Amino acid sequence: MPKVTQKGQVTIPRDIRLLLGIKTGDEIVFELDKDKAFLKKKGASVHNFKKYVGFLSHLKGKKADDVINELRGTDHDHSR
Repeated sequence: MPKVTQKGQVTIPRDIRLLLGIKTGDEIVFELDKDKAFLKKKGASVHNFKKYVGFLSHLKGKKADDVINELRGTDHDHSR
């Protein structure tokens, strides 16, 4: 059985981490219901993705193959 450290930390047993899909660096949430506490993995939220909205807007209208070739430096639009 895990014990609480001086810093208030507890190791989540491996079986529970696997069941909940918790990996190193994941955030977890504790919820209280009267005298019980529940642990769950924090899911991704829309807020997490808002900073990326429009990030690739400069690629709008380009074909995926053209973008890939440009990134790889194999753009065939330029003659040698």
